[in-house]
Amino acid sequence: MKVLIMPCGIGLGHSSRCIAIARKLEEEGVEVFFASYGSGYEMLKAFHEYETLKLPDIKFYGDGGFDIKYTVKKSIDAPYIFLKSIYHESKIIKKIRPNIIIADSHYSVPITAKILGVPCIMVTNELTINISNIYPNEKSIEYLETGLKRFFQDVCKLCKVIMIPDVPGSIEIPQKLSEIVVHTGPFLKVNPKKMHKKDYLRNKFGFKNSDLIVLVTVGGSDFGKELLNLICEASSLIECDKLIIVTGPQIKADFIQESHKVIKKEYLNNMMDWMKISDVIVSLAGHTTIMEIMSLGIPNIIIPIDNHSEQIKNTLNFQKYGISIIENIKHLSPNEIALDINDLINDKEIINRTELVKEKFSKYNGTEDAVKIIMAYSRDY
Repeated sequence: MKVLIMPCGIGLGHSSRCIAIARKLEEEGVEVFFASYGSGYEMLKAFHEYETLKLPDIKFYGDGGFDIKYTVKKSIDAPYIFLKSIYHESKIIKKIRPNIIIADSHYSVPITAKILGVPCIMVTNELTINISNIYPNEKSIEYLETGLKRFFQDVCKLCKVIMIPDVPGSIEIPQKLSEIVVHTGPFLKVNPKKMHKKDYLRNKFGFKNSDLIVLVTVGGSDFGKELLNLICEASSLIECDKLIIVTGPQIKADFIQESHKVIKKEYLNNMMDWMKISDVIVSLAGHTTIMEIMSLGIPNIIIPIDNHSEQIKNTLNFQKYGISIIENIKHLSPNEIALDINDLINDKEIINRTELVKEKFSKYNGTEDAVKIIMAYSRDY
């Protein structure tokens, strides 16, 4: 059996959660192939052994944040890119001849799969678009949002199933899609309940059990550079023994000076192990990363990309669990981010809450359940 996985290539989160599925599929004797673009493609090619094919790039623009108006202005060739994507996808599908296709937030794929008669499953944590909330007085953005909502829903309707890698009640489900939506829980590379203990992992990675460790991760997009610069400026003020900074493979991080305290990593294949040894995690608001953090129950600071509607919704959704500090990058100084981190390290109330949060998110078998769904809908040749 062959499964072709086509994740969105913006950032690392989509590819990362698809790797969790791929590993579990391989345990079932399934042959797995990937096709992607951007940082997702770069990560798959550089750090994993799956055959990974290149799709046309899709770009988003913004100066430290996401600017939908500028992105639209710069994307006058979007219809051409969309058709180009379908053309390349069809070539790949015809070459591999998969029994089923998994599209993670990559919305041209269900159209291509439908044309070629191959069953398709959508993975997404976002079924509604709310960009008009960011630009409340922009009629053109309101019209764009309406069109995108209709488009995404029509495309998702072409799929056999829509898998939401989150807990029920986490996102709004459009009525027309409700019958094909399944909440699986998070797709995790490792079951938190089967992981080694924190002390064992610290010893394995060369840290002391008494070390105060802060982990900073920004995924794979350029939008994380502003946070990295802020953390570097604040490093001397952060009251920890080790500051581990994970940059992502597409960020040139020469400006980060390593020291006895500051440890720089381009990519961590075993990210959840490194999360587990940490006392505090600082992250952008990517869904996959937050799901890993919550499943491990680590106190955290979440900083959404400016004007990024999905990440803003993620922060509002996860803030209610009470182990997160939410900040706006535009309003943060080095002193303020250091104060947030230092407060979290010493906040006993938040630390006591982490066990409840960990139990809520780690009780699901999201990866295993996703594989069962994939196997059930695959097509025999």
